[in-house]
Amino acid sequence: MIKFGFQQPSHSGPNSFERVKEVAHLCEAEGYDSFWVMDHLIQIDLVGKIRDPILESYTTTSALAATTSKIKVGALCTCNYFRNPALLAKMVATLDHISKGRFWLGIGAGWYEEEARMYGYDFPKFSTRVEMLEETLEIMRGALASKGSFSFRGKHFHVQDLVISPKPKVVPPILIGGESRQILRLVAKYGSACNVFPKGKELEQEFQVLKEECDKVGRKYSSILKTKLATVMLGRNRQSALQKLSKYKPRWISLEEYSQSSLFGSPREIVEEIEEYVNFGLDYLIVNLRGGIDPASVKAFSRDVMRSF
Repeated sequence: MIKFGFQQPSHSGPNSFERVKEVAHLCEAEGYDSFWVMDHLIQIDLVGKIRDPILESYTTTSALAATTSKIKVGALCTCNYFRNPALLAKMVATLDHISKGRFWLGIGAGWYEEEARMYGYDFPKFSTRVEMLEETLEIMRGALASKGSFSFRGKHFHVQDLVISPKPKVVPPILIGGESRQILRLVAKYGSACNVFPKGKELEQEFQVLKEECDKVGRKYSSILKTKLATVMLGRNRQSALQKLSKYKPRWISLEEYSQSSLFGSPREIVEEIEEYVNFGLDYLIVNLRGGIDPASVKAFSRDVMRSF
């Protein structure tokens, strides 16, 4: 049976954290399985303006983990080059204890060059960022699972006799975001879950690539949780929902392209589209909303869509 998570990408408005916390608590009450914030230091233009408020993800997730009791929490997705892998391993172990085992490590190679430059990070080419992500995953897996200290020397990162204490009772699930074959190779090798964006036949093709990569490393394809991120816009029908969605479209992208990663339409139309995803192999859908923090739409999606499953 498919499960649902919720991502809150907008932190605009007064009392930003209190409003994000309110949505997290609402998601917990409404039966969402997980709650996520983006790991960005400036707002992305698919969501808002660059100067719009956005909270740092790990401090926010720590506070949410301490004030919720059932819902899983995480960053979707952690930008790999923001934090040294050893420090990230320590943060993950700490969050596992704060959340009592409800923390998921969502992580990706990072993609927002303007953000990287603004905050003083190098932004190497994609193949290098994938190499860096793989070394982080090696360190994460080794440091968190090791009973003692852990050492690793790679091309980009190294640790010597690294001690993580206290360790998590169980290494938190690792969800790896991205849809290139290079990233899906890392999912097959290290991941508990993937997170992709396409819909329709493109989604089916993504899962076929993942299956091929699993076969290469001798991993059971069924052992990986297949998740997808989608923006939801509810309306009377697809046309009215698309009209609502168009209000949030950045100028540089066409409406057709902007809607490609969105679920829009009446609740029944959205249910039917999710059913198609399930037939392609989707296990888990993480949704977000455009237009800021909107508790009413969080409730509407759980009432009119989630309960159909």
